[in-house]
Amino acid sequence: MSFFDKGVDPAEFEKYKSEVDIRFRQLAEEIKMKASDSEASALESATNASKALASVKSIEGQIEQALSALMSYKDTASSELTGIADIGKQSKALLAEVSDVAKAGEEARSAIVQQQSSMSEVFKAASADLAVIKAALQEVQNIPGQVENGKKLLEGAAVVSKDMESLLTHSMKKKSDIDDLHKSILGAEVKAADGSVERIDGLLDELQNSYDSIKSKTEVMEGKVDGTVKDLLEKHELALASEKDKFEQLLDVSNKRYTAINDEISGLLPGAMAAGLSAAYEKKKDDEIKSLSGHEFKFLVAIGLMVAVSLIPFGVDVFLLGWKGNDLVEVIKGTPNLIVSILPLYFPVLWFAYSSSKKLNLSKRLIEEYTHKAVLGRTFSGLSNQIESLPRESIVRDELRTKLLFNMLQVSSENPGKLITDYNKTDHPLMDALENSAKLSDSIESLSKLPGFSALAKKLSAKTDELLSAQTQKVESGLAAQEEIEKPTQKAAADSEQAKV
Repeated sequence: MSFFDKGVDPAEFEKYKSEVDIRFRQLAEEIKMKASDSEASALESATNASKALASVKSIEGQIEQALSALMSYKDTASSELTGIADIGKQSKALLAEVSDVAKAGEEARSAIVQQQSSMSEVFKAASADLAVIKAALQEVQNIPGQVENGKKLLEGAAVVSKDMESLLTHSMKKKSDIDDLHKSILGAEVKAADGSVERIDGLLDELQNSYDSIKSKTEVMEGKVDGTVKDLLEKHELALASEKDKFEQLLDVSNKRYTAINDEISGLLPGAMAAGLSAAYEKKKDDEIKSLSGHEFKFLVAIGLMVAVSLIPFGVDVFLLGWKGNDLVEVIKGTPNLIVSILPLYFPVLWFAYSSSKKLNLSKRLIEEYTHKAVLGRTFSGLSNQIESLPRESIVRDELRTKLLFNMLQVSSENPGKLITDYNKTDHPLMDALENSAKLSDSIESLSKLPGFSALAKKLSAKTDELLSAQTQKVESGLAAQEEIEKPTQKAAADSEQAKV
């Protein structure tokens, strides 16, 4: 902000100065006019001089306002030293303003000097005109009033000249104040006696030093703050990771504990109990299905072995007839002996097939039993829900619930293991036949002891004896027929041997 920005425009000042010069010149010309026009010209010149004086005073007031504004700017600059970010720019702006003010003051001083010189010339012209006026007064003594007015006009011009000189003095003083302010703000260079130049820092230099110091301290503080923040972040991340691991472990343990407690609670419920029994029965059924598959395979293997053992006599006979060329009668005669010889091979296979068959049937029975119990366990929950859907006041509801629970307990209490009987006895078929015969004999004896059943027992015994005797006769007749068949063969063989001899 310059000096003239506060009130006086340089162009207007120059314009006004030219107008004042023109008016003074017009005043000088009018003084030289005839005496009749001197009074009017003197009055007009006095009016113009008073206007010029008023203008000069107004200019002085504007200069004082500008100086007061400059002082206020100085105070504002001093109060705003704490604003680090904006003070540099404001100082530069203030420097520009001070330079502008200095230039404006210099221009004002030169303008005032020029105006003073022009006023001196005007005064000189006025003095010359005064001589002319005195001559005119001597010639024209009838207008003493006009002369007095001219004197007053001259006195006013002298007063104006003094005022302008005082204004110039005041302006020079203000300029020195402005220079001092400029030095105090921007600093100055003082030349010592030895010719060296010493720099005196001003407010701007102090402000720059303070700004640099604060900037360096701020950078150091920012580095410390960044390091502290980084350390805090690392510690926070480590603590967060540790707490996260602890929380995940706690969550895992809590989930496992919740699952265990939930399973335990669910297992204590009636529906869960039924579901658990069903699952157990299903597992046992699956195990029995696997056992069934194994028993079926064993049974099929036993049947195959029995077929293979049974084919041994047939294979031997075919071998003797086809490859050896033996007689058919001899082959047939030796077949019973061959059959008797393979009985040690046949009976173990028969035993293996008999045992596999019994285990296969037992597995089928157990599978059906476990399936039945599993189905009952599954239907328990559905039946319980249907019973619960009945009205609470219904008597049938309690009865059905009690009966359902009773049936469930009864079915659950039945052990499928009762189907596995005679587990301490062998599965040999011969032993089973002997055991069954012994049981039959014991049963007949027991029946014979009962009154009224003795005759029936005797009849059954007689019938049994008849059957045994009939079977014995059949066996004896078969053996006799075999001997009769063997006699001609033996005789023919003996004859052939004798013939060979």
